[in-house]
Amino acid sequence: MSNLSNIFEQLEKLIETESGSDLMRIIMKEDFNPNEICDTQEASSKYKFIKCYLQSIVNEIDALAAEIEKNDEILISVKNRKLLKTCFHLLVSLGISTCLIPGLGISLEKRCISAQSIPKVNLTDEQKYEILIICTNFLQRSYEVSALKPIIISFHLSDYLAALIQLAFAPLKKPGVYPNYTMTQTMYDKLNCERQRYIRIYEYVVNNCFQPLVMKELLVLQSVTEPPPPLFVKKLLSKEMSKRLTAPDGLGSLIRCFMESYNRDTGMEWKNMNVICKIVVAKHGHMSESDYLENIVSQLKEILSLNSLQYLTTGIACLLTLHKKYDESELVLNLVNDVFNTLNFDVLSKSNLPNTIILTTQEIEHNIKFFQACTIILKLIDLPAELISPNLHMLFLLRIKCTKDETKLKLSDIILKSLEILKVEEIENIVEKFLFGPEQSESSNILVEEYEAGLVVKCSASHTEHPKNEALTNFLEIFNALTENKLVTDLFESCLRLFVKLNSRRKLKHTTETLISVEDEPQVLSTDQNYAQMLHVLAEISASERVTTALKENPCIVIYFVESLLFDNSAELNDECSTIALVLLNTILSNINNTRTKDLDRRLHNLVPVLEKLAKNASEYTGILCNEAISLIVADCPKSEISAYENALSYTYDKLLPVRAHGIIEMTKLIDKADPETISKRHYLFCLFQEQLRDSDSYLYLAAINGLASLSMYCTSEALTLLCREFLYVSNQQVKILTTENQNKVTEFRLKIGDIIVKVIKKLGETAVVHKAILLNTMLFACRDDDPLIRASALSNVAEIALVINYKMGTIIYEVLMCIWSVIETEKVIECRRAAVMVIASLIKGLGKETLIELKEKLLPIYRTINKLYKDTNEDTIVKLHAQLALEELNDIVKQFLLPELPLEKEFVLLSPKDDITFK
Repeated sequence: MSNLSNIFEQLEKLIETESGSDLMRIIMKEDFNPNEICDTQEASSKYKFIKCYLQSIVNEIDALAAEIEKNDEILISVKNRKLLKTCFHLLVSLGISTCLIPGLGISLEKRCISAQSIPKVNLTDEQKYEILIICTNFLQRSYEVSALKPIIISFHLSDYLAALIQLAFAPLKKPGVYPNYTMTQTMYDKLNCERQRYIRIYEYVVNNCFQPLVMKELLVLQSVTEPPPPLFVKKLLSKEMSKRLTAPDGLGSLIRCFMESYNRDTGMEWKNMNVICKIVVAKHGHMSESDYLENIVSQLKEILSLNSLQYLTTGIACLLTLHKKYDESELVLNLVNDVFNTLNFDVLSKSNLPNTIILTTQEIEHNIKFFQACTIILKLIDLPAELISPNLHMLFLLRIKCTKDETKLKLSDIILKSLEILKVEEIENIVEKFLFGPEQSESSNILVEEYEAGLVVKCSASHTEHPKNEALTNFLEIFNALTENKLVTDLFESCLRLFVKLNSRRKLKHTTETLISVEDEPQVLSTDQNYAQMLHVLAEISASERVTTALKENPCIVIYFVESLLFDNSAELNDECSTIALVLLNTILSNINNTRTKDLDRRLHNLVPVLEKLAKNASEYTGILCNEAISLIVADCPKSEISAYENALSYTYDKLLPVRAHGIIEMTKLIDKADPETISKRHYLFCLFQEQLRDSDSYLYLAAINGLASLSMYCTSEALTLLCREFLYVSNQQVKILTTENQNKVTEFRLKIGDIIVKVIKKLGETAVVHKAILLNTMLFACRDDDPLIRASALSNVAEIALVINYKMGTIIYEVLMCIWSVIETEKVIECRRAAVMVIASLIKGLGKETLIELKEKLLPIYRTINKLYKDTNEDTIVKLHAQLALEELNDIVKQFLLPELPLEKEFVLLSPKDDITFK
């Protein structure tokens, strides 16, 4: 260890320029002018000093390498490693960079700010060669030492390769006399011999070093521009890169060498990927075009089988670039067909082995990642729509069956980004398959199932029906995730076109088929189902703010839709079609006064006669819509004033949370005032309030709860169901870290919701009896909650609900009594016991004489339990008070039942005007 300490001490002295070394003080003299050119004698002197200085560093590090070879377990401290890096940096700066041919390697000025202070010594070619030999041999020796090799690979591999390239491949002058130099035969033979040695060293380094790193350093050497590399360097680097690329896993190494510099935030990934594509698409080496394509295609197959998103993205970009240039190559076309048809529904349907797995979980995950990579490269390369569109139906089926949120988000993103590159007609066909599946003539045997491991695609033994209900839900979820305005317009237009098509098919079916089967049982045609489902889709997406914005920018979509339905079909038009068409028409008429054109004005006025005819023959509601549309057209489409509902609705979509909460509160006030427009949108508002329950802010959450309570007067069943669910499980408080503060917050929310439920049923009065099942079941379930406050609140709510519905509970009363009895027997929290006995007293009082009839044999155990509580001296006083009240009520009921009071009244009737009185 003492030897090592001495070595590092000597190295530290050699690199201390301020106080230690005479050599460095001479080289780095203070009065040196970088622009000054040294004379020959001074240059010779400095050459000797530089050579001596470099040799001193080399000797010390060689001594260190000898010590390491003796003992492989020697550990070098962080400080000494930093010292070694500085030594290597000095060797490369003084011994290699200054001795390389201009254009070979990265110049010192571009790598080090202090390079300007290093003196430019005029050395002869022989002197440069000697110094370069010393440093290169040293790097070659250090490359074999495990402790020194990482320094070379990490920081100076390009310098090492540049030195080897110059020593091994630089052209030599033939023997002869030249103006400034004489090349003897002996010197020529010696240089040739040394060149062969350095060729072997170069080949060893490039063949045995980590290939991505080698390719990266070769590209660095190839990218030097000022000055450009010599011709022999360009040829060598180009040949070497071609050799590396066509070697096994060469393309993977090329991608890997760029992967470390990928940076999605700055956009450098696309630049690097473009460089890789240009390298791959150009034929390299002396191979023929077919041989080169065979080599690259085989490597692309391996890359596209990997599960890395970066490899897949780059591999797809390379494949599409090859496909664009070599569009007639059978190898490229086969690979494109293989990788872009992995989820092709038509191809998978051809499988004829029932009850077999077509795609395993691993294959599906890889395919999802593959198409995710396809959507990523849309920014760089134009992806042909015909390659990805056949896979969209299968991706949609996978999303229907998938329950994992992360995978569903990926599938939604793939589908939406793929739809962006399609035309409206193509989107229409895709949407039809999404919602209704393949055509009935096409027998589908594809079955998607999900297990714990993931999704699986099977071949079913029988025909599988398309899940239309789930498809509708998933399609609406995908539509609501839209952010691109153009895609919103295209998708909405496609839905309108599809609705027109389905309406035409439905009319044709009804004229050629009968709705009554042979057995005289009514049947609903599939066209009617599809038509009804499409009505549902349009009703949902038409209310979207994105669609409203899109219609303001492009009203011609609706004009085309209205024209398709009304012209030549107004007499046969049903109420659903006319309502949708007219509502959409009135929507755009209120917002196009500033964007009106002559062509649009002409088309609108052409609709007036048809609307007048429809207004006369249609229903009252349709007639109102027609007259409104006519008045808007004739009045040159004036923009209507914003109503209170629209104003409040605009607030609810604001980006600022307080503004959204204000919008919910204003909407609640409009509901309480029974605003006609607001009430007409009650189902939409119900969905809106329900969506706000997912917000983590308590202010917005409670505002939505109050809105649902007000809305319960108009959609009672839905609102009460949702409020009861929130009472049991507060949706927005999915707390990952359970703290006392979070638990108290959840409890407070639930207690408020319980109070709101009671207020709602008080407003409903005795009509709340139709909802007694869900109300009482909710409260009885909450009686088993872990929180004692919730249990006490639920028991109290049971009493309030029973009072409102006038104790008309039916057989549910037995469940209530069993629950309360269990609470009294097992509950330890005094508040819950008080509430349970209070409920018993309230039920007995409310039922009155019906208590004996309703409770029957259950009355005796209840009496004994209450009597026991009343006589227990250790019992809580309030519990005993409620028990006493219950016993008194029960006593009065029994007395009235056994000893009814006889009426002490006499009736008398005047029979005639006379004063005769007859007693009865």
